[in-house]
Amino acid sequence: MTRLLAALIVVLISSQVSAMNSLSELTWKKRVVIVFGDAGDARVERQIETLTYQRLELEERDLVVIRVVDDEATTAFGNAAEPDAVALRNEADVKQGSFRVVLVGKDGGIKLRSETVVPDVDLFDLIDRMPMRQAERG
Repeated sequence: MTRLLAALIVVLISSQVSAMNSLSELTWKKRVVIVFGDAGDARVERQIETLTYQRLELEERDLVVIRVVDDEATTAFGNAAEPDAVALRNEADVKQGSFRVVLVGKDGGIKLRSETVVPDVDLFDLIDRMPMRQAERG
């Protein structure tokens, strides 16, 4: 029973860590907020504006903000090498036409999924409460 539990934990951890492979160049360096939606969805722009208005807060928390509208991904804050919209949508399991806000931790695992606009203070509080790993401290 102990071996089964240990194997399950390893599978869960490894699937979480590799959840967002397309962002691998940011692993252990940056956290990523991905805002998914359709063109013309006011929630996408509201979420992007809410976050990018707080530039200092984003920088302090090592955040990159990516907008995925339809099949186009652009970086709204920070640096990410040409994000692939289709890969991001597949890895985050977000269907075309859905509004979602996804927070990806420095380990590459998804830490938050929301179907509504996330207030900046709520996002920052969540990040600030996350335990820091040794590799994140550098």
